[in-house]
Amino acid sequence: MPKVVDIEQRRQELAEAAAQLIARAGVGAATMRDVAAEAGWTTGALTHYFADKRELLLYTFKSSLAGRYVARGRRRDLTPEESLLESLEGALPLDDARRRHWMVTIAFCAQAAGDDELSEAQRTAYQAFRREIARLASQCGGGPGPDDAVALAERLIAVADGIAMQALFDPEGWPAERQLERLHETIAPILHPPA
Repeated sequence: MPKVVDIEQRRQELAEAAAQLIARAGVGAATMRDVAAEAGWTTGALTHYFADKRELLLYTFKSSLAGRYVARGRRRDLTPEESLLESLEGALPLDDARRRHWMVTIAFCAQAAGDDELSEAQRTAYQAFRREIARLASQCGGGPGPDDAVALAERLIAVADGIAMQALFDPEGWPAERQLERLHETIAPILHPPA
């Protein structure tokens, strides 16, 4: 009897191998051949699941985002303030998984510069994150009304992204504690407005 292959599981394994390569050595290291080797496969086997590097990169980016969406679902029992804080903390490279997500995102941005489909995937991801942060901010005790929530979300994401970029390229200068401290300083007036 032939072995049943779970195609989606195989694609996920390959995306994980690509993400590890990208995080370790950049998008240039994520050739079809090197991804196959990282996963312990042959290049020929890899091409059964992805036609080319572009398709693999898009899938890897979407897979990385899916991990973030799963984390979002676990926040349903939190207050809006707790959920907002955890959502923004989730955008920081505080551990290996989040650092890998950031490296995939940066690599994806570079590839998306001249590609409409890849650009759309990136734009859609940021718009969804902005909507979620705006929704949570508007629900916080001292948060803005819905009209001002989008502008606040943009500022909060810009702060988180700025912290993340510095932490990615200066990990010794920006350990997890410092990243969280700077984020909390920024968000404290929203979560605990002065009386």
